[in-house]
Amino acid sequence: MFHRIVVFFFFVMCLMVDTSSCAAESWKFVSIPDFLNNDVNYPEPKWDDALDYVLQAIQAEQPDFVLVAGDLVMGRWSHSRQHLDHMAQRFYPAWTSRMAAYNLKYYVALGDHEIGDDPWQGKKRALVPHYKNAFRKYLDMPGGGPEGFEKTTYAVRHKNLLLVCVDQFEQDDHGEVHVRVGQKQQDWIAQTLTANKDADHRVVMGHVPILPGWRWRSSSRFSLPQGADSPLWQLMSKHEVDLYLCGEVHDISLQQNNGVLQVVHGSQPSNVPEFNYMVVEVFPSHLVLTLKAITTVREGPVGKNLDPHHVDPYTQATFRIADTVKQKGFRRKDVCRQSGYGAPVV
Repeated sequence: MFHRIVVFFFFVMCLMVDTSSCAAESWKFVSIPDFLNNDVNYPEPKWDDALDYVLQAIQAEQPDFVLVAGDLVMGRWSHSRQHLDHMAQRFYPAWTSRMAAYNLKYYVALGDHEIGDDPWQGKKRALVPHYKNAFRKYLDMPGGGPEGFEKTTYAVRHKNLLLVCVDQFEQDDHGEVHVRVGQKQQDWIAQTLTANKDADHRVVMGHVPILPGWRWRSSSRFSLPQGADSPLWQLMSKHEVDLYLCGEVHDISLQQNNGVLQVVHGSQPSNVPEFNYMVVEVFPSHLVLTLKAITTVREGPVGKNLDPHHVDPYTQATFRIADTVKQKGFRRKDVCRQSGYGAPVV
């Protein structure tokens, strides 16, 4: 529950007398929503310098895994089924190969860009199932989810923590896309949380914020309707979920309701002037969250895309990190003050 989460920004301390034994029994994961939110080859000279610096920093945290709450790619591949297949085959393996190069195990959520980016009309709407199948094929997330949501909704039990990932983009019988978590997913989530009630910690990951009050930059600003009254939030509260992680809005803020802490963070590297990630240190009794950020520079103007296989008519700007900024490294982020949230949470 919420009282087991500790948030520090300028320093991290272990709230136990014997700090050596505390370190021995803890482990870490890292959260990086919206990474990369662009179609990036691997290798790609325009991106590699900055991305190598970021991934080296994350690798140095020695996480057991990283969580990416959606928007791995730009995904505007809806010119045709053939175009979708071609682009998925090109950019998903590039994304996974880049992570593998740093020995980073990952669990990812489905974002709106994994199904073509909004709006979903006409032939793009008809391609949504194919988009999801491409995501399943190349990201290969754990199975065992509810029927119709295999490998987009799933659960992982790792040591003393349960991770539940949800698919927040559902189609109705007419093919219309809704931002929601319907009854089939709700029933499966409830069963999964009940079956793992012995876990020390429960974390849920989805692409969009649920509680209102978040900050945003360069975003479609999707959120789950009904906020704290939504069935998903009510389920999380009932089953004593500690933490809900999401992205989508490319900025950082904290919200809390009825015992569950929502952390909204992440950044679209080529579109906002900062990159951030969050380290979560997991102890038997509590979690320690540390958000880190670094200033970036957008590189090059957006212009016409000459790639005939890319339906998006504009190239995406890249980003770089200045050498002087690299020398200082990532800084801890005072999100409590930024969010108007008050003192660090204990």
